Amino acid sequence: MPIFAGSRYEGLLFTPLIEDDTTRRFMHLRVPPAFDSSTQHELLPTEELDLLAYHYDGQARRWWRIAETNDLFWPLELPQGTRVDIPD
Repeated sequence: MPIFAGSRYEGLLFTPLIEDDTTRRFMHLRVPPAFDSSTQHELLPTEELDLLAYHYDGQARRWWRIAETNDLFWPLELPQGTRVDIPD
């Protein structure tokens, strides 16, 4: 998977040298940043994280901040009524 400039994963790659002079690329595990949260939101049937990110942050592409704040394993299918913390 390519890592683009400006990605939150940029700078996490390392390329170790293997004994037969080939290289393989690996990604270090990323420790999610801690976000402060003072707002909670209860999901409605039509809401998804990108819509919440746009509503609270003005940028739909920052949906991952909500996912990481709530330690969500599969944030694409959250049931109605799920309460999520919204990062400040």
